[in-house]
Amino acid sequence: MSGLAHSQERALGELVSAGTLSQQEADAVRTALTEAEPTPVRRRIAEVVGYVGAALLLAGAALVVGSSWDSFSHAGRVGLLIGVTVVLIGAAVALRNRVTGVLLALGAVTGGLAGSVAFDTHPALAGGIAGLVLAAAGYAAWPAVFALPVAGIAGASAVIGLVDLAGFAPSWIGAGLLLLAAVWALLVACGVIRHRAVGAGVAAALALIGAQFPEHAFVQYATTLVVALLCFGWYLADRMPILLIGGVIGVTIAVPEAVWDWTGGAINGAVLVLIAGAVLLLAGGIGLRVHRPQRDG
Repeated sequence: MSGLAHSQERALGELVSAGTLSQQEADAVRTALTEAEPTPVRRRIAEVVGYVGAALLLAGAALVVGSSWDSFSHAGRVGLLIGVTVVLIGAAVALRNRVTGVLLALGAVTGGLAGSVAFDTHPALAGGIAGLVLAAAGYAAWPAVFALPVAGIAGASAVIGLVDLAGFAPSWIGAGLLLLAAVWALLVACGVIRHRAVGAGVAAALALIGAQFPEHAFVQYATTLVVALLCFGWYLADRMPILLIGGVIGVTIAVPEAVWDWTGGAINGAVLVLIAGAVLLLAGGIGLRVHRPQRDG
């Protein structure tokens, strides 16, 4: 059993001196920390092997699909993708370690592909729903950050497919993505999504993409600017840097679009790039000042 590091011992001493901890409590903390066993080498090796195995499995499946996809029948293609999905999920259940989240996310990807191939008349809708269900189920069973981007992309695919199925104009895709972003934000705010920063990032990305779909230029950049302001407001309330990044990106997109619209397209691309760069620097500088922790006295 090794002792604590010097910095840890000093921190404990300062807590005792400040009266935050008694000497007995500090001794209990010291004992608990020194007796905590590091992750066994065998487990680390098993996790590395799991990551390598998942990569090889995915690479092998990609090679099989790439080399002989055309030779498979429709049912064969669906069966192949379902088989890969089952293997990935089965391996995730069997291993139950850090690689489990990666395997479940990959299983959601291949499951979504299976759905899009199986229902090729509406591939975006079928694949999106299948991928979203598998990603959500995987995250519920084993909360890991990898499932969240997969769920975000799958949800966006389902929205696109639903708009296409309903026969609505493409601008409705933007409304659907904005609504989906609001749902993600609500799930993050309610604590359903444990990885809050990643969930907020997915919500911001969906909202910024959705804001670019309206047909009218004014609605497009106005919506993008509103999304940026909402990101800034949420950041001020929750201090997640990803929201600050989302707000800066939104302003950087909206301002050049507004200038282009106001001038009737008279400004060339080089000037727009300069404007975007200036806005990015200004917004980034303001963001850094806001994010910088305040120093006492």
